[in-house]
Amino acid sequence: MAGEASSPFLKYALFCRDTAEEDGGDLTLKGIVDLFELPEPDGSADPDNPVLATVDFNLAFCIGGVDPGDHYLFVTLKTPGIPLDTPPAQKVEWEEGILFQRWIKTFRIPVQKPGIHSAAILFDGIPLGEATFLVRFTEKSNDTDS
Repeated sequence: MAGEASSPFLKYALFCRDTAEEDGGDLTLKGIVDLFELPEPDGSADPDNPVLATVDFNLAFCIGGVDPGDHYLFVTLKTPGIPLDTPPAQKVEWEEGILFQRWIKTFRIPVQKPGIHSAAILFDGIPLGEATFLVRFTEKSNDTDS
């Protein structure tokens, strides 16, 4: 297989509440987030501030199949509502013999509306994939029993 051209691929990508890396290099992802629920607004929200909640989540992802050299990693959040500021691409130096690299990036995400919230991951301008979570409103209960 030597001499075959490789192409970058996304091994995994997900949102979680916390992470821990053990001495042996094992990565633990705590509180994986695929759904975030919040109470439905009562209509008294400030129209000049559409943010319903702000959440701090980690984006954990791993990329493999990259040729050694300088590359650019770009991660952008896509959320329903007013577009968010896009951070600049990050320069990544990929060394010989590295099979994959993993990243953990912390984001403070302003939730403006229910729907799919995602982080798109691009490497050298090539879209590799994304991590997503769904935001939905919790249903109001009329049940008075405890």
